[in-house]
Amino acid sequence: MGHLERYYEQVRDIRATGWSPGGTVSVTREADGDLDVWIRPGTLSRHTDDEIASEIRAALLATVADHRRQFIEVRTRHFGSPLFATAYTPPEPVRTTPGGWS
Repeated sequence: MGHLERYYEQVRDIRATGWSPGGTVSVTREADGDLDVWIRPGTLSRHTDDEIASEIRAALLATVADHRRQFIEVRTRHFGSPLFATAYTPPEPVRTTPGGWS
């Protein structure tokens, strides 16, 4: 297997995970592209729909950032630099209530 094929294989095999700020949701992007969403037991009964949606969104964006970080690592390892790949910083989570989580 050549250098470029190994690079593509390692990029394809990236598995990324992100957590919501409240720690109630995690999202994992498997190497095959599937998404696994885990919601802490009891979360759905303790929080509003908007709060849960905000946590899911934040976890998904954290997963994107983790995938990008790993992609940059693979690219740098293979080519000596990230070659125009830039890190992704998720925006601050949107809070739908003035005080956030209670």
